[in-house]
Amino acid sequence: MTPEVLKSLLAKAAVQLGWKADDVKDFTSPTFRSRPAEPDVKSIDGLFGLRLGQYPVIVAPIALDTVESVTSALKKLHAQMVVARSYMYEREVINAHLFLCATSPTPTGDWQRLVDLIERDETVCRKVVWIPKQTALQESFDGFLSRTFLAMPWAEVKAVSDAPLDQTHELAERILERHGLRPETAQRWVLLTEQLIDDPESLVTELVQSREASK
Repeated sequence: MTPEVLKSLLAKAAVQLGWKADDVKDFTSPTFRSRPAEPDVKSIDGLFGLRLGQYPVIVAPIALDTVESVTSALKKLHAQMVVARSYMYEREVINAHLFLCATSPTPTGDWQRLVDLIERDETVCRKVVWIPKQTALQESFDGFLSRTFLAMPWAEVKAVSDAPLDQTHELAERILERHGLRPETAQRWVLLTEQLIDDPESLVTELVQSREASK
């Protein structure tokens, strides 16, 4: 599977969110912005630059062979991202990502360790690896997507205005009772804090009087 497939799927996912998905060839330029091209400096093969909404992205291939090869590849990609930053808006640099497409759909050896090595390394930017499955391409991409900024599970959830987490009265009362208040006094204190939240002086007076009346 090639990075071009990943690029296409990412652009489609962004459009489905209502975002713009633009090709940005400058992100793959071998030379910094405002510097003359150097004939001896070659670009890295297989890279694609994208701007997905407010997120600048470089899509690149990665061979999950050995620790040494992965480390060497990351060093080059880090250098490329540093160059790409010179073409980014200042506000979006913090959102830069490297999305890496495994060149083998069925990597051998300790490939999980290699993926972990890549994704835990947040030097320069965040990195996420996609291992495409030829027999379940969309499924493997959906799994990859769920680990990126393009995943928005909250967009599919209906708002709940009366969730149990919002009802803290009983919890507050139990804590107050644990610290020595009688049940009726604890209930009164919780009620007073709601009624007099904007009047701290009156609240303190009422709390003290309530405590004294319960003795």
